[in-house]
Amino acid sequence: MTRSPVSHKIFPFAIFLCAVCVTAVNSSSAAAPDFNKDIRPILAENCFACHGFDEKARKAKLRLDLRDSAISKKAIVPDHPEQSELVKRILTADPDDHMPPPDSGKKLSPKQIDTLKSWIAAGAPYAGHWAFQPILKPAIPAIRNGKFEIRNPIDNFILARLENDNLHPSPPASKEMLIRRVTFDLTGLPPTPAEIDAFLADNSPEAYDKVVDRLLANPHFGERMAMDWLDAARYADTHGYHIDSGRDMTAWREWVIDAFNKNLPFDQFTIQQLAGDLLPNATTDTRIASGFHRNHMINFEGGAIPEEYRTAYLIDRVNTTSMVWLGLTLNCCQCHDHKYDPFTQKEYYQLYAFFNNVPENGLDGAKGNAKPFIKTPSHDQLQKIQTIAARVAELEKSLDGPLPASDAAQAKWEETALRTSRTVWTLIDPAEVKSKAGATFAPLEDHSLRVGGVNAPVDSYTLMLPPAPASGTTAIRFEALTDDGLKAKGPGRSVNGNFVMTEVKLFAADQVKPLKLKAASADFAQKDFPASNAIDINNTTGWAIDPAEGKAHHLIVELEQPLPAGTQVRAVFEFNSTFASHQPGRIRLAITNSPNPHGAATLPDVVVSALNAPAEKRSAAQRAELARYYRSHFVAAFKDTRDQIAALQKERSAIESSE
Repeated sequence: MTRSPVSHKIFPFAIFLCAVCVTAVNSSSAAAPDFNKDIRPILAENCFACHGFDEKARKAKLRLDLRDSAISKKAIVPDHPEQSELVKRILTADPDDHMPPPDSGKKLSPKQIDTLKSWIAAGAPYAGHWAFQPILKPAIPAIRNGKFEIRNPIDNFILARLENDNLHPSPPASKEMLIRRVTFDLTGLPPTPAEIDAFLADNSPEAYDKVVDRLLANPHFGERMAMDWLDAARYADTHGYHIDSGRDMTAWREWVIDAFNKNLPFDQFTIQQLAGDLLPNATTDTRIASGFHRNHMINFEGGAIPEEYRTAYLIDRVNTTSMVWLGLTLNCCQCHDHKYDPFTQKEYYQLYAFFNNVPENGLDGAKGNAKPFIKTPSHDQLQKIQTIAARVAELEKSLDGPLPASDAAQAKWEETALRTSRTVWTLIDPAEVKSKAGATFAPLEDHSLRVGGVNAPVDSYTLMLPPAPASGTTAIRFEALTDDGLKAKGPGRSVNGNFVMTEVKLFAADQVKPLKLKAASADFAQKDFPASNAIDINNTTGWAIDPAEGKAHHLIVELEQPLPAGTQVRAVFEFNSTFASHQPGRIRLAITNSPNPHGAATLPDVVVSALNAPAEKRSAAQRAELARYYRSHFVAAFKDTRDQIAALQKERSAIESSE
């Protein structure tokens, strides 16, 4: 049987086993009571709260966890329990001097008192906390009864303990029972009848080893091993708080299962889960591994304080890391120095600082996975995306080749492209601006307004526009701009920089009935929050821009009939979303008289930049961009190529957006 596949997987449990063995051997061979096994538990339970690590709670400046302090204060006089103040205080009948204090509810048993006295009489030997001692290979105990079969050194420890308690080992399990036990242990599933029959028929000395090797190679082995780990790592498919909405952590779960199945060494198992995203040349696989610290609960409750919950997430990470990876109750140090273990509150927040740099929001658990997150395409999906990208590049390259007739037509197009293709917008300064909830508006040099003051759960901005110019107005553009004073640079005033515009209404002069709107478009729209929601006369819907926060965005609202010259418009932008305080933090308005305000013919910025440059000074990249744009939009011969590129890009988007 090949034993090596088991070695890394049982490493944490092997440490525990060896530590227990070391303690057991030391305590059985030492004449005095063992400090870690016999004495420390008594002191920790009854004394350390007032005479331990916590300086703020310490009484009489006495530390019983440190030998020098205990001896210097005469609490312990080595070799002389009768002179030791510790023993005197335990035995005194005076309630003012008795320890532990009567009101503490603690009391030592006669056996515990005798143990302390025996320990002091033996010189009061201290020892470092057993959990922090180097792991030593223990001496293998001898067995008195030679008829017991010894198959490996672990049997010696088990049999020695049984002999010490005058017990006998159970008889060997039947082969049917043995295969059932090991199959459940390693896969969580029962053996099949065929597997049982094969084991019963195999009379070779390696029969059992063969079964174990087969089970270790079974994919269900990783699933069985992962179960306990997923519990320790607080794996869940929902956010836990409030509406308990769903999230998808299956990529991380599958990573854990695969790690066990491919026998990932324990050091890499640790490193990748704690810092897989920070490794040099980090891969999607190692980034997924670091999802270990994205398993915590995430809130999105209205009225909750974002920073409070962001802090709760950090504390959860510290506590989970210390419990899972270190086996320590470091969470006690969140509020004070540890009462029993050698850790301070300062050390707790030093570890906290490692996690206090994740760009996340305290309230982001409304729907789906909270940011930051990464796309985790499957191997097949990744291959398809790469194949599509290569094909698109090939097709786009075909648009760049020499084509004299097209080049001549392109030169003429370039002369008028900027005049005929671009929608001209004119920035305006509103004559009056009001907020229903009391927000303030500070005008800036770029014609924008910085919103300040009250950021109410819901609000509406009313802006009085100047009279329409002689050429009339066909549409209004609302811009939500970024600002360094906003969370995540905005453009929203919410904790994540998003906003939700639930409705746009335009009124002529003092009219009560709003003007009819023809269409709405935006440079970007959040899934299920399209631009059209802003003019659907429904305040329960809206236009939003997640996950594209941190960038400027605009909404264009087209009137059904152009405004005649001189018409003054009152524009009302409503923000009545169930997502509290989701208003923009810096806004700007512009108008146009273009018959095509939504920019179907608007040129891309890179094309505009190239056209603005003199022809003789354009770079090779600019010339290539112009040729590609012109040919793909105006040359009929390239229609099939354009259609293929569009279809491929649509296919790629479908793959990338699939759940």
